[in-house]
Amino acid sequence: MPSRPPIRTPSQARTTTRRRLPGHERRALILQAALDTFAANGYDGAAMDEIAAAAGISKAVVYDHVASKRDLYTQLLYAIRDEIEHTVEDALRAPGVNGEERVTAAVDAIYRYVEERPQASRLLVLELQGANVSAIGRELEDRLTDHLAATLGSDASLFGGHPDRERQLVILAELFKAAVLGLTSWWYRTPDAERVDLVERTVEVVWSAIERARADVAV
Repeated sequence: MPSRPPIRTPSQARTTTRRRLPGHERRALILQAALDTFAANGYDGAAMDEIAAAAGISKAVVYDHVASKRDLYTQLLYAIRDEIEHTVEDALRAPGVNGEERVTAAVDAIYRYVEERPQASRLLVLELQGANVSAIGRELEDRLTDHLAATLGSDASLFGGHPDRERQLVILAELFKAAVLGLTSWWYRTPDAERVDLVERTVEVVWSAIERARADVAV
């Protein structure tokens, strides 16, 4: 009589068939779980056990990728920052369009990111506009401003010949950032607002400032 194969329990079957994920895929799972948890509970209310459970891995595996909850939170904010920086840079440097169209494309890309990635953008806005901005928040603020100022500064006509051009570019970048962050916060409270309206109002403010920067040099 032929021997029968051993009977496996469902848990044994899952263990046998579960594929070990590559490191970059595990990291992506951890960051997404962290985003969901931090967005739902805030930094203080989020627990590493909960993040690990949401990612479907053990807490020990989470700590293979990050040193602490603060490290995980920092990595998450940096990843969101990088996404937004690339979004703005790609739109501002798009070929074949004039300056106003590039600014409009950049502003629209930012608000589209807010629309499509509400948890990520909300987490960043809360960090930058909270009552007590952390050291991470201040670093993000400075990095976003510097990056935006450098991107705007690639247009040599902006404040060209101004004795303190770098400072003027920073001020313009702060204006851009403040307009977007302010309207994004308002959009969370007024979700029925149309993206196109936010884009138009933001561009009216930012583009007029850019044109004035060019006019002042021409005078």
